[in-house]
Amino acid sequence: MTAAITTVVLPGLGAVCPECFGRGFVGGLPIDGREIYTFSMTGPDSELSWDIARAQELLTLRPRQPKKLDPVDLADWLRSRVTITPRHLDHIPVAKRGVPGIFVVITVAAGPDAPMSDFGILIDGSHRAALALRDGRDFFAYLLTEQEQRSICTYTIEGKVTEILQIAAGPGITPEDAGL
Repeated sequence: MTAAITTVVLPGLGAVCPECFGRGFVGGLPIDGREIYTFSMTGPDSELSWDIARAQELLTLRPRQPKKLDPVDLADWLRSRVTITPRHLDHIPVAKRGVPGIFVVITVAAGPDAPMSDFGILIDGSHRAALALRDGRDFFAYLLTEQEQRSICTYTIEGKVTEILQIAAGPGITPEDAGL
């Protein structure tokens, strides 16, 4: 069973959207704006955490064209890997609705003896993507190179920060793959 907070009740304000609350859009919270996207795995318990502000800095330093994400794959990703707060979708400012997401590709195995395969992760823009799909629009995301995504990623195994292993042959996502 999974659970999600659907409403936050603030004294003097009443019920507010938890996504807006968490981003400091209501209640005047002093949010520092630092957003981290974390992807958790089991066997062993581990996490990959990407610093979104640093990802955005990389995109500013090395501009590229965003890539259109396949709507079927995107819908599957959102349904199986992300908790979307449906009522938040209409709170996304109109000016931000068309902002591309940020996408990375890692190489993983489904189990100890399974073959390695590429696995895409939308590290920024899940709610914007859900809104685009709901409204029948295409959604685009910037793809980070292997070097870029590793430079902003922290890897922990059983609570201890460790180096990300290079397990795949080859360079991973190249600058050419990312549209540079």
